[in-house]
Amino acid sequence: MFLSKKRAIESAKSEMNSISGVRALAPLNKAKPGEPVIVKDLHKQPSYWLVPFIIEGKVAGFARVLGNGKIAQIGAFNPENVPTLVSRIDASEARRVAAERISPEKGESLAVPVFVHDGPIGREAWLVEVLKDSKPSRWIFIISPSTVYERPAGEPRLK
Repeated sequence: MFLSKKRAIESAKSEMNSISGVRALAPLNKAKPGEPVIVKDLHKQPSYWLVPFIIEGKVAGFARVLGNGKIAQIGAFNPENVPTLVSRIDASEARRVAAERISPEKGESLAVPVFVHDGPIGREAWLVEVLKDSKPSRWIFIISPSTVYERPAGEPRLK
């Protein structure tokens, strides 16, 4: 059974309490866990939770909490470049960016954006499928409005 959102927060909180002696993560000592984001695999199955660490309303760091409750990774963002969302952008922004890359006049439309990891844990992006005749034809991956890549739907990522 996949870990609940509540348990993901508890795991992240517990990990935060155990990192107090790690110098690189010292800024997170004052953080509180925020709203977790589910990260799915390319088959759209739950893979892990991305739990933000919040300080004064800003995302200061994160924990990647696996479906079994174990922590895969914990990290802090550079204070000079703190995102407002742990996913960097939201689903509506991902859809807007993807819409700029399709041709409706050629029968292309967009599926609902899904937050995924493209390959290994930590390679997160919004996946927006381009549909043609109601079938996925391309995958557009959006990391940020300026970092976008794509490939044919279903094609595995090259290393």
